[in-house]
Amino acid sequence: MNFGAPTHPLRILLIEDDEDDFILVRDALEALGSEKKMTLEWVEDPERGLELLQAGGHDVCLLDYRLGIYTGLELLELARQRGVHTPIILMTGLGDDMVDRQALEAGAADFMVKSQMTPVLLQRSIRYTVQHARTLAELRRSQSSFRELIERLPDGICVLRERRLIYANPALVALVGCDSADELLGRELSDLASAFFQPEDWQALRRDEPGVLKARGPMAFREFRLRRKSGDIIVAEMARFAVVFDGQPSAMCIARDLTERNQMQSRLMLADRMAALGMVAGMVAHDINNPLAYVLTNLHTLESDVLPRLPLATGEREEVRGLLSDAQLGAVRAREVVQQFRIFSSGEKEPRAEPLEVHRVLESALRMAGNEIRHRARLVRDYTEPLTAQASEGPLGQVFLNLLVNAAQAIPEGAVEGNEIRLVTRRAAGEVRIEVHDTGVGIPPDRLTRVFDPFYTTKPRGVGTGLGLSICRDIVSGFGGRLELESEVGRGSVFRVILPAAATPEVVARSRLTTEPVLAKVRRGRILIVDDEPLVSQAIRRALQREHEVMALTSAREAHQRLTGGESFDIILCDIMMPEMSGMDLHEQLARVSPAQAERMVFLTGGAFTPKAREFLSHVKNPRMEKPFLPKELQALVHSLLSGSAASPS
Repeated sequence: MNFGAPTHPLRILLIEDDEDDFILVRDALEALGSEKKMTLEWVEDPERGLELLQAGGHDVCLLDYRLGIYTGLELLELARQRGVHTPIILMTGLGDDMVDRQALEAGAADFMVKSQMTPVLLQRSIRYTVQHARTLAELRRSQSSFRELIERLPDGICVLRERRLIYANPALVALVGCDSADELLGRELSDLASAFFQPEDWQALRRDEPGVLKARGPMAFREFRLRRKSGDIIVAEMARFAVVFDGQPSAMCIARDLTERNQMQSRLMLADRMAALGMVAGMVAHDINNPLAYVLTNLHTLESDVLPRLPLATGEREEVRGLLSDAQLGAVRAREVVQQFRIFSSGEKEPRAEPLEVHRVLESALRMAGNEIRHRARLVRDYTEPLTAQASEGPLGQVFLNLLVNAAQAIPEGAVEGNEIRLVTRRAAGEVRIEVHDTGVGIPPDRLTRVFDPFYTTKPRGVGTGLGLSICRDIVSGFGGRLELESEVGRGSVFRVILPAAATPEVVARSRLTTEPVLAKVRRGRILIVDDEPLVSQAIRRALQREHEVMALTSAREAHQRLTGGESFDIILCDIMMPEMSGMDLHEQLARVSPAQAERMVFLTGGAFTPKAREFLSHVKNPRMEKPFLPKELQALVHSLLSGSAASPS
């Protein structure tokens, strides 16, 4: 007997109250030989036999049909009721089809007539029974593993049979907001639909999938709105599959919460829109800054160089000077507006934190939000001494702008004198704190913990996406800071941005000189201007030619030929964005063949609106100036470079 199973001897339990029948079975087993060792345990008392079956220490049981107060069928049924899985072979004195059928229905693995029992027949029956039992045990283990799997799945799973829910895993219970599966089990499909589905979604599901419980193949995932027990509506998706569950045909439904996925998609879409906005803002700034550059420079040249030489009467001269002054003021104001586009033109995927003057960024955001504020509230600045935080200008500007617009929109229009938006800045224990106070409507206590959740908004439908504060919090957290909120209904709100203070006590903007320069007498320098805008080149040349030798070119390629052909300059003022060859390309090629000339380049930028240009400017160590600049700023930079340079043109 080789049953291909356990290595231990086959353990057989015989429940038989007749000693002659015990001997019959024993002799039959002994006649099988020693191919497979086995043990036979004989008990006469059915109660004792039932105890041994429940203990589970045997591989197979031979059970007599007649046992005094019990029949074998009664003992068999009792054993199955008590969870006994040991395979049982029922032995009868006479063949009886009715008894045989009842034995199988009661859970017998096999049956045989004692008078017909032979060693071969007994071997066959035991082999079949043991193998069948092992198959059933494997199936039970498989079903147990399957149930354990769906119990642990993060997706909600339920099973329906005959229009009733018979199983729900913990994820589904949590998805619908119930406390336990008992709240769902046994409920009719129609009851579940009315409780958790929007009527139109349920009707659509029924139209698309007639006979949803017939389970004729898988249904594709379909989105629907799920109403949780709390009444909150979330977007989910569901699919249905045909399964055999606990041995019977059933329909299994898989439900999945789409909130996180939709949030991610919306964030990506918003990021794409912001990147596109940044690209457009950079392009607009670049296109406006170039004409502003030569307008400002030429107005200054008219005022300082041309006007004094014109044969005008005193009154006429003052009138012209006034007109030039007004034109300069208008151009400067236009320059300040264009500079605010920098807030949106930062395209860095992971902005680098660096020492940043907080008040300058805050003032930039104020200029952008000015129209929103001025019709709703008075603006009050309560600034401390200059503050330097560790952050990135573009993203931090977005945070300030969002908080300022939110503060303004929390205040109804029409009562400017009665409302206030107050900006408070303070330094405390290695931190920089920026507070935006408003006297708006305030936020109810039950909503305070939710305003930073993605897609949650207190604004009317269509006014806000619910992503602003969530993104602001992420930006501030990315700088190692935090965003806090205090609010009271009817009294207003305070949003507090807390950032790490920068180690550097002061920040000097690389792009411009903010104080009136004191120009020392320096040697006459040789300067090359490379800009594809002829009017910009001419304006710069006019601003510098009285004190320096200036050459202006509109092609970087021509500049490359001159510089590699032997010409040398003290300073090379070069635009970043040019056709054919950019300022970046020129610097790269000069760095290989003439490093000294590459080091003398000063980059002029009207807006680095491409990723390549932003990456280049973030790494190159050369000085740069942002267009439009004032002639005195350019002159100060040139004097500074010539004063600090020991080199002279060869």
